[in-house]
Amino acid sequence: MKVNVLPVLTYRWLKLNDSELDDEYINVTDTKSPAPKNLPGEVELRVGVSYDEAESIFDESAKLREAADKDYVSPNGDMYGRNAAQKVHTGMGIDVDELLQKMQVRPDVYTVPANTKVKEPVIIRYDLNDGDGNLTSQIIHAGKNSEITVIYDYRSEKTSGGFHGVSTKLLAEEGATINLIKIQMLGNKFIHIDDIGGVCMEGATINDVQLELGSYKSWNGVYINLLGDESVFDGNAGYLRRDEQDYDVNYIAHQNGKRTDSKYICRGVLLDKASKTFKGTLDFRTGSTGSAGDEQEDTLLLSPDVVNRTMPVILCQEEDVDGRHGATIGQLGEDTLFYMESRGISEEEAKRIMVKARLDSIANMIPDDDIRTNAIYFIQESL
Repeated sequence: MKVNVLPVLTYRWLKLNDSELDDEYINVTDTKSPAPKNLPGEVELRVGVSYDEAESIFDESAKLREAADKDYVSPNGDMYGRNAAQKVHTGMGIDVDELLQKMQVRPDVYTVPANTKVKEPVIIRYDLNDGDGNLTSQIIHAGKNSEITVIYDYRSEKTSGGFHGVSTKLLAEEGATINLIKIQMLGNKFIHIDDIGGVCMEGATINDVQLELGSYKSWNGVYINLLGDESVFDGNAGYLRRDEQDYDVNYIAHQNGKRTDSKYICRGVLLDKASKTFKGTLDFRTGSTGSAGDEQEDTLLLSPDVVNRTMPVILCQEEDVDGRHGATIGQLGEDTLFYMESRGISEEEAKRIMVKARLDSIANMIPDDDIRTNAIYFIQESL
C-alpha cells in the first residue's frame, strides 16, 4: 500500500514522496467499532451504515461535490471512486479507502443536529488485546451552528501486539465546531494507522489534538479541506518515539475559501534508534484570498542514532495569502543543560524534565480527567 503521498512529488532519492505499508502488517479480524461512552441523547448514532447512506451525508453540499470532482485524480495518479468514502479525502490516501472497502468496513455515523451544543465529550475507547486485528471507520457530522467533542482512546497492555486501524471523516457544516482528540497508548508491538479527513463549510471550525505514545509503527494522515469562507483548522500533535519505533505523519491543509485559517503544531521527541517522517503541506487554491496557514514543527533529538525526516511544502495559486513554516530540530542546548546541572539536576533528569514538559503541553489539552491522567502517566512510565 502507498500511503501518505505528497501532493506534489519531489526528488525520488529523498524517499519522501510516499510511504509503504506492507501487507504483512495488516491482519484484520474485527471491523466493529466499540460502543461510545457518554453518548448524549441529542446525538444520533447510526451503526454500520451502507456506502449509499454515507454518500448521502456528503451529498448535502453541491459545493463539496464540485470540489470532489475537481480532485478526482489522487496525488499519486490513482482514480478516486464515486463512493462517499472518497468524497472526503484523507491524509493517508486512497489505498486506505480501498482497504476499508475490501474488508467491508461500514462506518458508524455520529450526527449532531443544527444549533445543538453537546456539552459532554463522546468517548470512543478501544481496549485491545494481544493478537487483535481491528479496523474501523466513523463519520462525525456536525449540523449548522452545532458543536461536538469526540475523544478516541486507544489502549492495550504495553507488551501487546497486533494491528489497529481507524478512519475518521468529519463534516462541519456552516458555523459548526468539531473537537477531535485522539490518544494512542498501544503496546510496543502494535501496528497502528490513523487516517483523518475533514471538510469545513462557511465559518466552521475543526480542532484536532493527537498524541502518539505507543505502538511499534504508526502511520497518521490528516487532510483538511477548508472549503467555506472564514473556516478554521487548529491542529496540535505530540509524539514520543523510542527504541526502534517509527512514526510517519502526513498533514495537508487544502484551503479553498476566502479568509480561511489553518494552524498545525507538531511537538515530538526521538530517543534511542527511533525514526520519524513529517510531511506538512499548505495548499492555497485559487479563490483563497486573505487566507493564512501556519505549520510549526519542534523535534527534540536525544540520541545520535535517531532518524528524522521533515518535508515542508507550500503550494500557492493565489496572491493575497500568508503561508508560514517553521522547524526547530535538534538536541538540548548546552546553555539549558548547564543551567539545570548548576542547580543539581543531572543530564538524564534534565532530559526527562524537558521531554515530559513538551508532551504534557499536548496531554493537558485532553478534556477528560481520566484519559488525561492516563496519558501523563504513560509518558512518565515511558521515561
